[in-house]
Amino acid sequence: MGKIKKPQDKKQVKQASKPIPKVKPGTVTIIFLGLILLFIGYIRIRLLSFPLERDEGEYAYFGQLILQGFPPYSLAYNLKLPGTYYSYALIMFLFGQTTVGIHLGLLFLNLGSIVFLFLIAKKLFNDFVAILAAASFGVLGCSPAMLGQAAHATHFVTFFMLAGVYLLILAFEKNKLHFYLLSGVMMGMAFLMKQSGIFFTLFGCVMILLFFLSTPKMIVSGILRFACYIVGFCIPLGLVFLIMYISGVFEKFWFWTMTYPGVYASRVPVSEAWNYFTMNFIPIVKSSMGLWIGAALGALSLFFYPDKVRSRIFIGVFLFFSFLTVVPGFYFRSHYFIPLLPVIGILCGLVLDLLNKKIQKSFGFITYVSGFVFFLLFANTLASNKEYYFTSDPVVLCKKIYAGNPFTESLPIAKYLQENTTEKDKICVFGSEPQIYFYSKRQAASGYIYMYDLVFDHKFVKNLQEDMFRAIEKAKPKFVVFVSCPFSWLPEKGVSDTVFRWIDSYIRENRYLPTCIADISIDGFTNYVWNEEALRYRPQSGTNITVLKRPD
Repeated sequence: MGKIKKPQDKKQVKQASKPIPKVKPGTVTIIFLGLILLFIGYIRIRLLSFPLERDEGEYAYFGQLILQGFPPYSLAYNLKLPGTYYSYALIMFLFGQTTVGIHLGLLFLNLGSIVFLFLIAKKLFNDFVAILAAASFGVLGCSPAMLGQAAHATHFVTFFMLAGVYLLILAFEKNKLHFYLLSGVMMGMAFLMKQSGIFFTLFGCVMILLFFLSTPKMIVSGILRFACYIVGFCIPLGLVFLIMYISGVFEKFWFWTMTYPGVYASRVPVSEAWNYFTMNFIPIVKSSMGLWIGAALGALSLFFYPDKVRSRIFIGVFLFFSFLTVVPGFYFRSHYFIPLLPVIGILCGLVLDLLNKKIQKSFGFITYVSGFVFFLLFANTLASNKEYYFTSDPVVLCKKIYAGNPFTESLPIAKYLQENTTEKDKICVFGSEPQIYFYSKRQAASGYIYMYDLVFDHKFVKNLQEDMFRAIEKAKPKFVVFVSCPFSWLPEKGVSDTVFRWIDSYIRENRYLPTCIADISIDGFTNYVWNEEALRYRPQSGTNITVLKRPD
């Protein structure tokens, strides 16, 4: 046996006996947060090339027009406020006018939302709740059941809302006027992204009132802070009003964003609200059953969680107003639930943290059982949609998720239109597929990039129909595109007949002829027919796109 070497001097002995430095809890939290951001980033990077759906096409086309110098509501109309349009314009300015560029912008926006949610949960509760909230929100926010890969306006609402909530917490903590002002600005930005964001502004109002009413001696200063919050909210709104007025589109802006939304929201009767809710919400819950059950238990745990009374009230009120953002119009579309996800994430973390505390109190030691439970719930969500998260091609996923919609077909159709027109030529899409305008980089012959507003009964419908007819007749588009797809129209019998008769008459009188047909079969296969062959071809499916050209 060889001899054991002794340390050469006392300095070496001291170094050899020096304990290994402990990792600080805060460092571990940051590492976990970094891993969450990397994982969600990986998923979104994998889906960057996912074809745009029609809402994204709308935002992208508006953003494209803004970059060309045209203000919103001048060459295209829709009922949403212009915040998301300007956000898209900024994203495309930074990352390019492509599908990848748009989704890259969404990637950074979503990661920012995760960080803000982490900071909020950490302030209200602790690091454990913050990490679980961030992970839950991250994976739910990009799930296929929520159409999370698409850069919907709700993602933009969520980002600015979370920034506003975090600043509001800082305002309560530091009691500084500028934090109330900045929180109001962020809530105003959330409202500009989509009208439903107004509920988060109301949430801030309620929390400020509750905070200062609970301390009677501070009521006067509370009024001042409330005023700062409201002024902050009005700043971005006033700026948009000014821009619309200077741009000469204020009248159209007011009609489409303030007058018409009330008409559109009344399309679904109250009696049908529950059916719409269950039809859309049940698939969302089924796709991530464990996390949603955890959130439901988390809502109950608000009554049993020790201490943190103000934080629990804060989350209870936050949950109420977050749900209200889903309700307007009673459509309950799956991506409408995205602004609800931050509080869902916090509730998931809360119930597991309560479990930790109960075990520690009963047995006198810290356990990792709740962390393991969350890992199982998280892994189950990923496993139930593993093709989406890890393996399938984005184009294949698009056909599967949006079956019956011509989103992948819009790309070759738009390429054909771009190659056979000049920048001065206008095109017309009879259908609600604004992504075709964006992809082709060609302007629409009329501002009506959606047909929905023209085919259901409301007090403005005749005026809107006639306005579109006049605009198209004046523009004389070189190409028209007719989309035969129920989801592109959602027609109401009687009202839609007027539009279809006019379209048929316009195409015949101006002798438009088919030059391209994309025939989409039930199994997802698309047969493309071009040029002379398109004249003889008869579509075999009820879902197809026909491109027609005006004679030279």
